[in-house]
Amino acid sequence: MMRNSLKYVLFFVVFYFSTISIAQENEIVISKLTALNPVSYIDVTFLSDRDTVLVCTLSGRLAQRIKGDANEQLIAQLDDEIYVLAYNKERKHIAASTLENGIVIVHRETGRIEQKLSLIETWALRINYSSDNKYFFANDQRGNRFLWDVNLGYKRISLPDNFPKGSIIAIDNTICTVISTTEIVRWDLSKQQAIEVTKTNLSKFGDMDAHGNIINLRFNEGELLQKGTTNPIYKVKHPSWLRTLASIGGEEGAKRYGIKGHNGYFEDINFQMALTDAKFAGDKIYTSSIDRSLRVWDKKTGTLLESLTGHTATVNRLKVNVSGTQVVSIDLKGGLFFWETNEKRARIN
Repeated sequence: MMRNSLKYVLFFVVFYFSTISIAQENEIVISKLTALNPVSYIDVTFLSDRDTVLVCTLSGRLAQRIKGDANEQLIAQLDDEIYVLAYNKERKHIAASTLENGIVIVHRETGRIEQKLSLIETWALRINYSSDNKYFFANDQRGNRFLWDVNLGYKRISLPDNFPKGSIIAIDNTICTVISTTEIVRWDLSKQQAIEVTKTNLSKFGDMDAHGNIINLRFNEGELLQKGTTNPIYKVKHPSWLRTLASIGGEEGAKRYGIKGHNGYFEDINFQMALTDAKFAGDKIYTSSIDRSLRVWDKKTGTLLESLTGHTATVNRLKVNVSGTQVVSIDLKGGLFFWETNEKRARIN
């Protein structure tokens, strides 16, 4: 039974996360996933510098979560599936990528829909606001890129024919960063030209730091790629599956099988499962996996520093606050944890 359950989880996660790999060009419009688990947290983003986040579910719920409070504060319930979130602090606009209504802009305080940005027969994989909140961008599952001027009521901006291929991952003032499997291009929106092109070798983009270094995900391995290089400095993978002792009958089961546990868990070294996300946080790297854990690595050396447990389902998203002092993780059963980056094993329930 356990192996059948594991196979199901593996199938769903591989299917879901394969839709957000770099430069996808298929034209499949997926059917609704709500029936799988309507309470699953699908994305999370910070609403303030720390302790307060926005979460969404496949069933269309937008809610606020605050550190130390296990209850949600409902903001809005959309009649659609939600996949990706972004937040504009200046206007208090929540941007939600949906299956059937394009990108829906919701006001955080009123919960009302302010606007809908049309995406014809497609849905967005990655969305965000520029660092100054003047632009809003989206990348859809067909490889199309979209750009809007927020100050002009989200007026659509046409991208030129020579705009680089790949996914927009950030806009800093007027400098747009576009990544593909082979190149990273910094594009000046005002001059309509590339100002820097560097080589890379990407499978699934995890994160980029202030120096242009990238975390690349290849199934169960995370690679640190230095800016302008195609060979990783090092690779990391979760060395084991941290299973609960309860899954084998508790302490009695552990004695029966000759297994040594620690804090209610034991290591099953037969599994090094797929990674789902990775983020830089100061001098550390955080990775998450379908094995329900987070691992913390030394950014410089790739040394494993900590293994963080508590989630009861696939940990599918990580977000780091602007100051790099707090990480939030969510899972596919609606679990959410805050972690302090400067404290060891500092999980906050």
